[in-house]
Amino acid sequence: MNETKDTPAQESNARSSEKISIGIVIGILAFFFLIFLICMSAVATLASGDLVAENGIGVVEIKGAIESADQTVRTIQDFSDNEQVKAILVRIDSPGGSVSASQEMVEAIRGIQKPVVISMGDMAASGGYYVACAGPKIFANPGTLTGSIGVISQVMEFKDLMEVIKVKVHTIKTGALKDAGSPYREFNETDSAYFTSLGLEILDQFVTHVSDARNLPKEKVTQIADGRVWTGREAHKLGLVDALGGMQAAIADLKAQAGMEGKHTLIYPKKDTDAILSALLKDGVSGVADSVRTTAQQAIQSPESFKFLYVGR
Repeated sequence: MNETKDTPAQESNARSSEKISIGIVIGILAFFFLIFLICMSAVATLASGDLVAENGIGVVEIKGAIESADQTVRTIQDFSDNEQVKAILVRIDSPGGSVSASQEMVEAIRGIQKPVVISMGDMAASGGYYVACAGPKIFANPGTLTGSIGVISQVMEFKDLMEVIKVKVHTIKTGALKDAGSPYREFNETDSAYFTSLGLEILDQFVTHVSDARNLPKEKVTQIADGRVWTGREAHKLGLVDALGGMQAAIADLKAQAGMEGKHTLIYPKKDTDAILSALLKDGVSGVADSVRTTAQQAIQSPESFKFLYVGR
């Protein structure tokens, strides 16, 4: 049988049709991706609080480990300046973290000139509870885990491992305690006494803060400051929280304080649309590298990194 071969013109037309088909597919994909980006931008705008709000309540969310107070402080300042925000709800779901960041958040919350209430989620422990004490009224669910009044610092030691792999570190220091807690040498009694002293000083700040905020005798707070967590119901009995109830109960109380009637509008912090899109488009390899680097940094913490952190998760 004779095979029929396409003429050059037919082959050219076929290639053109194929290119057009590919172009159409790419165009459709680009169109839907553009729609996706527009939707993301719209969601960010709706969440930004730019719309007119009736009985606006600003929601400050403190979630996860506390590492920095910058975003929380900015949000509080934005809500304080926003005339549509009549009251502020601080929603905490955190095991705590950085001592100084927790203290900065407390300072910012205490500076709020509008009605404010604290609402605890699943957990508001250690630094999370420290921050909660900045508010004039604290709501906790009966099953919320809170408390954990205490300080922790964990020091790693690689001395034995380094001897096995035959790695030496030569340290030049200007004082006996300059390398206290170094993972490259034995953690001795002098180091232990030094860090214990630091920890007790920071613990005293925590205890004093709770005592003053909750109007409790310092001796009573000291007795329960052993790092343990309590349920919201237990914390209520101890005087560590004011009332039992979830976010809706806290909002109802906040509305009563602010003299709000009828419906209310929850206003969340303005989202950075550019940051969202950047995160979506971020190079996957770079993201993995950042994650690995962060994990390594957390694994080898500075020995002087004391934290208001509940680690029994």
